Amino acid sequence: MSMSILYHAFGIKGVTYRSTYYLGNAVFFRVETTDHHVLCPKCGHRLCIFRGRKTRWLRMPPIGRKQAILELNMHRLQCKKCIHLWWPQFPFMQGMARYTRFFALTVLDLLRSWTIRAVAQYLHVSWDVVKKIHKSRLSTKYRKINLKDVKYIGVDEFSIRKHHKYMTIFIDLQTGRVLHAVEGTKKENLAPFLKTLSRRKKQLKAVAMDMSASFAAALKEYLPDVSVVFDRYHVMALMNRKIDSLRREQQRTLDAEGKRNLKGSRFLLLRNYHSLSEKYQTKLNTLLDANQTLFTMHLMKEQLRLFWRQGTRDRADKFFKQWCFDALMSGIKQLISVGITILRRRSSLLNYYPHRITNGPLEGLNNKIKTLKRQAYGFRDMEYFKLRLYDLHTSKYAFTG
Repeated sequence: MSMSILYHAFGIKGVTYRSTYYLGNAVFFRVETTDHHVLCPKCGHRLCIFRGRKTRWLRMPPIGRKQAILELNMHRLQCKKCIHLWWPQFPFMQGMARYTRFFALTVLDLLRSWTIRAVAQYLHVSWDVVKKIHKSRLSTKYRKINLKDVKYIGVDEFSIRKHHKYMTIFIDLQTGRVLHAVEGTKKENLAPFLKTLSRRKKQLKAVAMDMSASFAAALKEYLPDVSVVFDRYHVMALMNRKIDSLRREQQRTLDAEGKRNLKGSRFLLLRNYHSLSEKYQTKLNTLLDANQTLFTMHLMKEQLRLFWRQGTRDRADKFFKQWCFDALMSGIKQLISVGITILRRRSSLLNYYPHRITNGPLEGLNNKIKTLKRQAYGFRDMEYFKLRLYDLHTSKYAFTG
């Protein structure tokens, strides 16, 4: 009966069951190797004899709330024909690890829904054991990432350490999976992956990105035939930064009454007008009626959002030229700065219309990455962190603290 349980529940075969005993919070299954049906790995001969022995204890998946341990009494074998000596290996063994293959599979199954710490506590093993199993699996799974079916890519950076240490990630905008992660944001950091992408791409049409000069230069050099689409989020973020700069400038120069009117207005100015409640819309209208410069800047921000709603590239181009002309003629230095910046990137902004892509999926992924870092209290093993990023789109556990 016990051998049947070992075979069907734990995948143990090729050994002989001897006994079961209980010690503390664990169940021990004592088994022994035999010389039956063993082939010499050198000559393939079937006849062999025992030459020495040792005992190994291997963890198996738990039984209820009890740990399950396999006590394996092994015999070293010697071939009668070629005199070759060897220790037998069985399909249920995981090399020289102190756990069985089914235990490793149980760890991987639990990691689909649990964190590493939770799995380690449940199975009564160290955090490093769980990490080692997971890292080994992810290394095999993501040894080579398929790029031939990728049509649209998003690229962005995020902070991995203090003191401005960043990592750049590339994702497939259609599936949300991470294609590549590399430390740094400079052209030389991105070059290896872009070279690989230039060789293996077959259907790549466009790349969505922020207005980073290093990203743009690297893409132009290694993927000259791929369209660059500057992301809407980053364009509007630039506009909001300039509005906030103007607000702070006005705050410094106005009199006491003007400062009181501007106090607490940052939220009102940066949010989209239609996202505000009626109460806050009324408050914002009162503020803008009293400040013509801020009114102009805010109006131009709301108009710029309409660039992505023009329907066709030709209509968007006409709208864009008129908006930039109005910005440059406004006399507001912050607005002029935005106009000059986006005018230089006109073609990349207009590339939105043939492809209709944004970095929205990537911005959402950044929130998952932040949660992943918080749950792990930082990553010392950057290789493992990158593998976790590649597998992030398959994670199903709730991102709670």
